[in-house]
Amino acid sequence: MLGITPHSPRMGSAAAASAVWRIVEEWSSGDDDDGTPFRDKVYAVFPGFEPSFRQGSRGLHLLFLFDPEVGRDRYFRAFNLAMGGVTPWLGNELQVSNKDAGDAFNELRAFHGKESPRERDGGRQWNYLTLAPHIETDKGLLGAQKAQVLRDFPHVELAGLELGDNKLTEDTLKDRSWLADGMTRYRQAFFHGSDAYSISDVGHRHTWFKLANPRIEALRQAFIASDSRMRIAYQRGADGELTEISNLPDVTLNARPWLKSVTVTGGASFFRGGGGSRSESRFELSPDLTCIIGGSMTGKSTLLDGLRVHVEASLPQDDGLRKQVEKRGRDGFLGGSPEVTLDCPGQDPTESPRLRWPAVFHTQSELQRLAQEPEAVEDVLARLVVSEREDIQVRDGRLNALDEELARAARYLAKLDEELADAEQALERTRKAAEELDAFSDAGIDELHRASRDVRRWREVEKLTEELTTEAGRVQGAVDGFELPEIDDHVADVLRDANLSEPKDDLQTRWERIRGLLRSVNDDLAGAKAASASFAKALSAHERAVREQVDQKLAARGLDGARIREFQALNRQASLVPSYQANLEEVHSKCIAAKRSFATLLADRQGLVNEQRQAFDRVIQVIRTEFGGRISVRRVDAGRRDPLEKFLKAFRQKGITRWWNELKDAQRPSPEELLEGLTAGQLWKVDMSPAVEATFEECLSAAKRRELAALRCRDRYLIQLRMDDGSYRRLDDLSGGQRVSVLLSLVLETNDDRPLVIDQPEDELDNRFLFGTVLPALKRLKGRRQIVVATHNANIVVNGDADQVIHLEATASRGHVARAGAIEEPAVRDAIVQTVDGGDEAFRLRRLKYGF
Repeated sequence: MLGITPHSPRMGSAAAASAVWRIVEEWSSGDDDDGTPFRDKVYAVFPGFEPSFRQGSRGLHLLFLFDPEVGRDRYFRAFNLAMGGVTPWLGNELQVSNKDAGDAFNELRAFHGKESPRERDGGRQWNYLTLAPHIETDKGLLGAQKAQVLRDFPHVELAGLELGDNKLTEDTLKDRSWLADGMTRYRQAFFHGSDAYSISDVGHRHTWFKLANPRIEALRQAFIASDSRMRIAYQRGADGELTEISNLPDVTLNARPWLKSVTVTGGASFFRGGGGSRSESRFELSPDLTCIIGGSMTGKSTLLDGLRVHVEASLPQDDGLRKQVEKRGRDGFLGGSPEVTLDCPGQDPTESPRLRWPAVFHTQSELQRLAQEPEAVEDVLARLVVSEREDIQVRDGRLNALDEELARAARYLAKLDEELADAEQALERTRKAAEELDAFSDAGIDELHRASRDVRRWREVEKLTEELTTEAGRVQGAVDGFELPEIDDHVADVLRDANLSEPKDDLQTRWERIRGLLRSVNDDLAGAKAASASFAKALSAHERAVREQVDQKLAARGLDGARIREFQALNRQASLVPSYQANLEEVHSKCIAAKRSFATLLADRQGLVNEQRQAFDRVIQVIRTEFGGRISVRRVDAGRRDPLEKFLKAFRQKGITRWWNELKDAQRPSPEELLEGLTAGQLWKVDMSPAVEATFEECLSAAKRRELAALRCRDRYLIQLRMDDGSYRRLDDLSGGQRVSVLLSLVLETNDDRPLVIDQPEDELDNRFLFGTVLPALKRLKGRRQIVVATHNANIVVNGDADQVIHLEATASRGHVARAGAIEEPAVRDAIVQTVDGGDEAFRLRRLKYGF
C-alpha cells in the first residue's frame, strides 16, 4: 500500500506536471516491464499531500490521503483549500498555510460533502483521511500543547500518528499517559512510514495493514481497529536498533486450515438458491472473524449445523442437543442431497472435508454444558499455553499408553498366578507319586509285577494252543472227508501224453502222509494246551501269594494296595519331577520379572502424572495472570473417579456399592489411597465399616489388587470465577451467561489453529466480560485462527471488528445471502444497524438517552 504525500501535488500550475497523478494513472491502468499489471503488485495507491499549517513555532505538518476516485482536479482543489491559496514553495522555502488545521478540516469536510456524491449503497464516491507525520519534531503534532492536540484532533479527522524511525509505541508513550488516553478515546493508532525522499527509501519503514479493499474507508477501519487490523513491523533488537518482527502475518493463508467459501447447489436444501435444479447459494468467509447475522429463522444455525454434519465434526454429547443439530443439518442444510463444495486454500482437495477443514463447533448450550465435561475442560486448558501444549499432549498420549500397558501387565500377572498354581500342584503330584513308588518298591511290588507278568505270558500260550487246536481240527476234518478223484483211461491217456503218469502215484502217497501229520499235530497241540494251562495255574497261585504279602506291607504303611494298578501312571508322573521342577522355576522367574516390570510401569506412570500436574500448574498460573485473577482453576487430584466406580460396582456386593454411593465426591478415595488403606489395615479412614472391609478384602484377590493398582483416575480441573465481593464461585454454581463468558474466554485463548465455529454465544452473555475479555481474545486470534460466529449481538460484530459479515434473509422455505462484506461497506453497515442494532431509530434513541 503506497501513500504519496509531497508538499505540493504538482510543479507550478500545469495539471500535467503532477508526479503523484502520473503514478496513480500508471497504477490504475499500466503494466510493469514483465507484463504484470501494477495493480497486481501494489494493492493500493492513495494520492495525497503534506501541507504545513499555521500552528507551532515552525508550522504543523499533516498528511492527507484520498481515494483515487477523487479525480485529479478535485485533488488539486482540495490542496488549494488546505493551503488557503498560499503557494507551497517560495524558492526553496516551504510556505505555511494561512489556515490552522481546524479551519482546513472544516473546509475539506464541506468540500467532501459537496464533491463526493452518495452512491446507491449509501457510501461516498471517494473519501479521505488525515495522518500526523514525524510527530515528535518541531513540525509535528506534539509540538503543540497536549490540550490543543486532544481538542482539535479527534479520530474523525485524524486516524494515525507516525512513529519516529527508531521509535516504538512504548517509547513514544513513555511519560505521556495523556496521549495514550486520548488515542484510546479517539481510536487513533501509531504507524511507521517511509518518509521517502527517493525511490530507494520507499519501504524503509513500513506497517502491516489488513484491508478488505483498496479504499480509504478500509484504511480508516484498520486504524479504528488497530489491535486486529494493524501490526507494527519492528521490534527492538539486542543492539538497540529496530529489526523486523519474527512473527510476520501469514499473508499466504496456507499455514493454517480455513474455509474460504461454501457453495450449496441443488437438492432440497434450505439454501438451494433462487430456483431451478442447479441454483446455488455461496457463502464467502474470512480467514479471521466472520459474523453471520440475520433475523429469527433466517438459517444461521441451519448453516452452521449443516457444515458441522457435512464435515463430520464432533457432535454435542447431550442426546437432545445432538438430535437438534443433526436434524437441522441433515434436513435443512443437506436436504435432498445437494452438492456442497468447500474451498479450503492450501489443502489437498482429494482429502475428506474433515481433514481439509477440521473445525471445532460450539453451540451456546454446549458452552454451558462444557463445565460438566471434564475431558473438554482439560482439553481447553491443555491448549492454552504454546510452550506447554505439545508436551502436555505427548505426556497424555504416553499416560494413556501406560494405562493400557499396566492393564495388560495386570492380566498377564493374573495368568502367571494361575500358571504358577498349576505348576506347584503338578510338582506336588509328581513328588507324591515318587513317594508312593518308593513305598511300593519296599513292599515287593517288583516281585508282584514279575509274577503277574509270568501269569499273563502263560495264559497267552494257553489261549494260543487252544486256538491252534481248534483250527488244526477243522483242517484235519476237511482233509479226512476228501477223496482224490479216480483216474480213468481218458485221464490216464492225457497224463501219459503229458509225461505225467508217474506223479499220480506220488500224489496219492503225499495225500496219505498229510492225513497222518494232521493227526499227529492235533495230538501235540492237545498236550501243549494241557501243559500251558497247568503252568498258568501254578503261576497264578504264586501271584496271589505275592500279592497278599504286598498288601500286608502296604497296609502297614497306610497305603491302599488297590492303587497298584496305577503303578505305571505313578511311574510316569514320578519320571516328570525334574521337568515339573524346571517349569515351576521358569514360571516363578516370569512372575518375579513381571512384578518388577509392573512396579516399574507404576513408578514411570506416577512420574509422568507428576510432570503433567506441574505443567498444568504452570498453565493455571498463566490463566491467573492473563485474567488478572478473575478466572481461577483448581486441580482435584484423581478427581475423575469413573474407572474406580466401575471397578468397585463390578463386584456386585451391596455393601461395597452402598459405601461408595454414600460418599461425597470429596470423600471418595483414589485407587492409590484405597490400596494404601487396604495394605495398612486402615480402611476405616475412607469410612468403610468392618463388615464392608471384610467383604472388600475377601473380594480383592492378588489379581484384583493389581487390577486396582493399574487403574488411573484422571485429575479434574475446576474453573472458578471471582465475584464482585472477592470470593470465588465454581462454574457449576454460575448463571448460564457467566458460564458462557468464562468458557468462551478460555476457548478463545487456546493455542489451537483449528477453525472455531460458535453459534449464538451471547444470549446470556455478561457484557462486562464480553468487552473486558472475550472481544480482546477475538482480536488476538486474528491472523492465527479462523473464527465463525452466528450472532445477534452488535458488540461482537462491531467491537469485535468482524472481517466479513454475512447477512442472511429467508422466506418460509428458503434462505439466501442478502449482503456480505466488510463493515466499511455501506450496505453491510446498514444491515448491521437494521439487524443487530435495532435499526436507525433505536440507534438514535440510544444516543438521546445516553446523551451522546
